[in-house]
Amino acid sequence: MIHQMAPWVPQFTQSLKNHSQSFTPFFFATVDPLTNKPKCRTVIFRDFLFHDKRSNVLTFTTDLRGDKVKEILAANSDTAPFEACFYFPGTWEQYRFSGRCFVVSHQNLPPISAKYNQLDSGFIEYPILSPSIYGGAQILYEHDQEYEESNKRNAESNTDSEPEASSSGDTSGHHEPQHPVLSRSSTRSSGVAGVNSHVLGPQDYAPPLNKEWELELRRQWRDLSRSTKAQFRKPDPGTPVTSETSKQLDKIQRGVDGAKEDAGFDNFGIICLCIEEVDFLNLKDGRGGERMKFHRNIHSETGSETWNEAEVCP
Repeated sequence: MIHQMAPWVPQFTQSLKNHSQSFTPFFFATVDPLTNKPKCRTVIFRDFLFHDKRSNVLTFTTDLRGDKVKEILAANSDTAPFEACFYFPGTWEQYRFSGRCFVVSHQNLPPISAKYNQLDSGFIEYPILSPSIYGGAQILYEHDQEYEESNKRNAESNTDSEPEASSSGDTSGHHEPQHPVLSRSSTRSSGVAGVNSHVLGPQDYAPPLNKEWELELRRQWRDLSRSTKAQFRKPDPGTPVTSETSKQLDKIQRGVDGAKEDAGFDNFGIICLCIEEVDFLNLKDGRGGERMKFHRNIHSETGSETWNEAEVCP
């Protein structure tokens, strides 16, 4: 069987639901290839990849100009090692995730193997299934349709009020990327040939299409607030503050920089966390604490994915 929800996912999902905040921050650590030292920062959990818990892949959004992206891309393979730590203070639960991560952007789509669990050099060694196989692409299509309709309404509004606005308003030279539309006929509903009607095996595997990666980028971009999108229009992270950059930051902060809301999309990316190991700690358990460890295994002959679970002392 492939595309099976890992045993830690239901508990983690419940922890997210019990979390009182509207967003879930966590700590994400990579390794600086120049110094070989760990680098840790706080990021915001966004969703499971393709809005699908069965992918077992966690995601967060990032500015492509940041150090963490440079550290991931500087790895000697298509993925880089990471460790992430979630803590939920309301329930006293901690999750430590480790594995390999990769970056998805409009300019750089990930090279996923065309065969299930194929360990060829130059491909990400993680069986990420195309949403069109199990019907999950429908949500991507719906989001894309909403985006196209919104663009059409905005274009009609601009045409009525500002006939010449198409040549002004965005002084950055940004060109809105064209995203392919996923046809309804390319998705399988659960009642036709989806995951509920038969068990998926390695013979059913197919990697995500390029247009599905593009639509996932657009879906997560649209889920961001207007103020968060504005962060991607700021000067390069880490550059010195000058009078010019200070004015630019002030204009962006006040929303008067003259740029369209999507102007920062070229700097937008998604970091995908392919989970290999999970260390779960629950300090509220009645016995003085509960700790579970999960480890992902791949069968050497069939390529099937399984998870080992073990309870250890907290």
